[in-house]
Amino acid sequence: MPSYVSNIAGYPVRPVTFDFDGLQVRLLVIKRLEDYVDTEALLRDPDAPEPPYWAHVWPGSRTLAQRMLQAACARQRVVEIGCGLGLAGIVAALRGAAVTLFDVAPAGVQFARANAALNGCGVRVVQTDIRCPGIRGLFDHCLAADVTYDPALQRAVASFVAAHLAPAGRAWCAESVRTLDQGFRCACEAHGLRVSECEAREFDEGREVPVRLTEVCRR
Repeated sequence: MPSYVSNIAGYPVRPVTFDFDGLQVRLLVIKRLEDYVDTEALLRDPDAPEPPYWAHVWPGSRTLAQRMLQAACARQRVVEIGCGLGLAGIVAALRGAAVTLFDVAPAGVQFARANAALNGCGVRVVQTDIRCPGIRGLFDHCLAADVTYDPALQRAVASFVAAHLAPAGRAWCAESVRTLDQGFRCACEAHGLRVSECEAREFDEGREVPVRLTEVCRR
């Protein structure tokens, strides 16, 4: 897919390039994303439509992209949960992994599919809800970037990992919003999974932010 595509799912787009130690990834992102976020409406009305959060290149996605650059993922099965633009999964695919991307947002799925094609990646892209996922099989790596901001999602991601992580697999969840919330860790431990955490640093909109990277494996 050429980088001069001007519109995806009704959103005007622009290309951006990320460099991960020499591995370049091109993404099509929403042009002027701030135009689609009505902060006053969100504060005023709890039922206001949710902005396209999937369209932001979250700090957690960059942390996971870097992790997949370091991981031995060639010929491994990788799934990115709530993939949004698909950055981490695309890095894994460029390194030879068999990748599945999924998101609940139809527009997010279209962007992920377009970005995978832009980078020449033959990935599988699925629209499904993590709370009732239509995904089968086991994965060597399960990735989730900034999707565990809600207790229901914390439990859903933990349940998905418990059901779909291969015996010797690793899941990584990067969170830059609720970095002190232990809900995801507790949900994973309730499934008998082993959890460890470390901290990374990313820049987001001109400021440095901490990213909690949670690694999950079977006992």
